[in-house]
Amino acid sequence: MIRLSRRSDYGLVALKALRELGVDDALSARELAVRHGLPADLTPKVLARLAQAGLVESILGKSGGYRLARLPELISVAEVVRVLDGDATLAPCREGLLECNRFESCDIRHPLDTLHREVMMVLDRMSIAQL
Repeated sequence: MIRLSRRSDYGLVALKALRELGVDDALSARELAVRHGLPADLTPKVLARLAQAGLVESILGKSGGYRLARLPELISVAEVVRVLDGDATLAPCREGLLECNRFESCDIRHPLDTLHREVMMVLDRMSIAQL
């Protein structure tokens, strides 16, 4: 089964929530976590990575927090996944997470790479506005 990491899942939930805000509004990491059932310890870290990548901006002050840095139509799901998970692949052996004595002779490695590219192309075409 193909699944998103927790970081990507939380990041997409956060971006969808920020998409719903007014133009001048912002939401704190704590409030975002409470409203959407996200873990209070991981939400600020996810938002910080999204801010470093220029997907959200941090607003300082009493009514500060986070808001989208770009239009939701211009942020792809694949971009969020890449920011939060790097270049993750479908096969754990490709990420160095699993040692395999068949790595050199593996006959499914390349088809899985092709499948991964296809999945990422679909995610590239899907924007935060579509979530």
